[in-house]
Amino acid sequence: GPAPAPGPAAAAAMAKEPLRPGDRVEVYGLQSQAGKMLNGKTGTIKKFDGDKGRYQVDLGTASLHSLKPENLRHVIPSSTTFVESGYS
Repeated sequence: GPAPAPGPAAAAAMAKEPLRPGDRVEVYGLQSQAGKMLNGKTGTIKKFDGDKGRYQVDLGTASLHSLKPENLRHVIPSSTTFVESGYS
């Protein structure tokens, strides 16, 4: 079929992409008291823990956080925030 046009369709397609180490993700949907503090934080996936079925995510804190895939979503770079280091 035709290639998806950039925009909402591309963002939706990216959101369905499998999560991989190195991806930037946002934490959401955590219900526990400690988890709620992490909702909305963004970080980088370091590795997938196959035994636990969780991702080890670096949220910029002292330790990695072990999070389920259903509590992670890709950070979609918007046109305004696309000027991060590495894109210049």
